[in-house]
Amino acid sequence: MEFDVEELEGLKRKINITIPEDVVSKRVKDAYKVLNKQVKIPGFRPGKIPQQILEKQVPMQSMTEMFQELMQEYYEEALHKSGLKPMGQPEIDHSGMQDMKRDEPLKFAVILDIKPELKVKDYKGLKFKKKEAVVKEEDVEETLTKVLSRQGSLEDMPAGYAVQDGDILTLDFKGTMNGEPLENGSAKDHEMRVGEKKMIPGFEDQLIGHVQDEEFEVKAVLPADWNQKMRRISFPIPGADEKQADDRAIFKVKIKKIRKLHLPELTDEIAQREGFDTVLELRRAIKIDLQNHKEQHEELRIKEDIFNMLVKDAEADPPESVIERELKFMIEGMKFQIAQSGMKLEDSGFEPEKAIKEWREKAIFNTTGYMMLESVAAAENIHLTQQDMEGEYELLAKQTKQKVEDIQKRIMSNPDSLSQTTTKLLGQKTMNFIYSNCEIEYYKEGEEPAKES
Repeated sequence: MEFDVEELEGLKRKINITIPEDVVSKRVKDAYKVLNKQVKIPGFRPGKIPQQILEKQVPMQSMTEMFQELMQEYYEEALHKSGLKPMGQPEIDHSGMQDMKRDEPLKFAVILDIKPELKVKDYKGLKFKKKEAVVKEEDVEETLTKVLSRQGSLEDMPAGYAVQDGDILTLDFKGTMNGEPLENGSAKDHEMRVGEKKMIPGFEDQLIGHVQDEEFEVKAVLPADWNQKMRRISFPIPGADEKQADDRAIFKVKIKKIRKLHLPELTDEIAQREGFDTVLELRRAIKIDLQNHKEQHEELRIKEDIFNMLVKDAEADPPESVIERELKFMIEGMKFQIAQSGMKLEDSGFEPEKAIKEWREKAIFNTTGYMMLESVAAAENIHLTQQDMEGEYELLAKQTKQKVEDIQKRIMSNPDSLSQTTTKLLGQKTMNFIYSNCEIEYYKEGEEPAKES
């Protein structure tokens, strides 16, 4: 085969490839042989259609699948011989197919981004402080209370009763900000339990002490991701100290019903309803679960520190096509979250055009980290297995309540989706490798971790 590589701007390269005429001629001839047996033309038996008639019915230029397979073969061979390592999806110039002939070479070009040469230094033996995963008795009791609340009974409270922590309320509220109605900040007959912290911070505390049918105001600071609004979402950029002004909202509230939850006594019978034989086994399972959660939280914190370190040490930015792909998946992910919440996209305040600008720095941050992890994976010979992919299909199927086969088909049929999935999984696998090679020094909760030497 013949090919040459042109250096374009930055990390872009153009591979000019020529497929020999004898290869083109044979592929076209073989394709027509197959078609002759498949195509039905009145007056001719399958396999006995004259070549000139068959070519009029099915022009050579329409054999797109055959030519795509042929070009893919030669593109992969050119990559192998050139040693180029692509990132993202290549752009293929098909213009040569318009005037091609069966007895002439087929020329086409592929434009792609290549991986920058990155070296990751000192990723083994990193030293971190890690808090011991100690579960206190009050943590277990708090979880047991949640378990018992599922078995409890409700009592309507009389007029004049003042709301206490733990009470279950039915209320109406209407939110405004700067005098304007707050999108998705109003509700009627909303049921909640004071103290569960499911409302925005500060909202529930201001309900305590009020009585049924009372109308009053609650003031609270909106979280940065309120209503999934892109204008409110900001990502931390290394070195940036700017703080965004708080959005303060006023909610007019009316409590319509107050109920008190009476918890039953914790017995083996209740433990059995939760899938355990005895109360002791239930307590032990809760403690182990809480301990695992704390352990995972600390592990995630350290892995975030490792990722930040890798990004900081990177000596090159990722190619533009990879950044754009990351932005696309971030935006599609937000759209999915909005759809899952039952909200219409047009009512959510989500603006993809603003997302492209406001999330660009985060996309660069993410893809830079992925590149560095890929460099570690290459150095340590870390690869994905079929088992890794199948585990991801099963996880996504469980999260989205779809069939595993449908998830697999959707990912495999979309090159961008497949590339994004493999990049994420390889990154996770490599991060686990780096974490397993860290030197961890434990400290107890409430103690200041020892300073690095």
